[in-house]
Amino acid sequence: MKKPNGKLTFASSLFAAGTLIGMSSCGLYGPPEPPAQGVYGPPEYFGIEDDNTASFENISPEVEIPVEEEKEYDPALVFTWTSDDESLSVVQDYNTDTAYIVDGDEKIPVDISMGVYGARVMKCDIDGDGEDEYLISESEGTGSGYSIRGLCIVEKTGDEYKLTRYDGHYFTRIIDERCVFFFDGNTRDFTVSAENENGTYEFSRPIEGEDAVQDIVWRDQIGIYFEDGKVYMSSEVGFFFEGHNWVEYEQSVELYAPITIDADSKITVGDIRARNSF
Repeated sequence: MKKPNGKLTFASSLFAAGTLIGMSSCGLYGPPEPPAQGVYGPPEYFGIEDDNTASFENISPEVEIPVEEEKEYDPALVFTWTSDDESLSVVQDYNTDTAYIVDGDEKIPVDISMGVYGARVMKCDIDGDGEDEYLISESEGTGSGYSIRGLCIVEKTGDEYKLTRYDGHYFTRIIDERCVFFFDGNTRDFTVSAENENGTYEFSRPIEGEDAVQDIVWRDQIGIYFEDGKVYMSSEVGFFFEGHNWVEYEQSVELYAPITIDADSKITVGDIRARNSF
């Protein structure tokens, strides 16, 4: 079962630990005392026999290794995410880190990410082959100002189901290849320029305030959503202002594009557009 990667940073903790280790190795506390015999050293020997063989026993008391108790099953860790038309759902069981689609009386196991924002699901003949497919928007990772989703396609082949996954990094690469972002510090205009199949698309809008924009952030917000039987990719573009310690999305711009899927579960991301998302 795939799990989201966290965004916790341990650099400061490692630096602190490294500092203490460095101080000890420099001899600020002196060399360690040698172990006392019979306490940390080897066991003493007892009963020297006539044939000059030795028998010994370990004077250390027996240590019982604790057996990890089996955790009690917690129904509160089972979450159900229902489709917009309420015809089916995805159940995620965090007791066992497993998930499955519930479609009527059928349960279909699926190996999807178990992000805390849950899954979205839709069933339709998305590729036009006459058979319905299951589409899942999986939550791959979440945090403060951070939410990444991927697209999972589940289709029946014979008596089995095949899952094809396009993770969030797949969509960030597409945006990176097609889009250019620019902020004019004089006019405070923010511009998105996207190279689409049908030509260049541009979207521009002013950013309020007086603080300089130090960075434009868009890789931290990747969405997959369903609307009117269609699939879309989206990305929220936020701004890191000078003097602020966080990315602000109050004036965010949303990039979005339709996704088409063929009979082999191969996808095509259509023309990228932009709009205000507030």
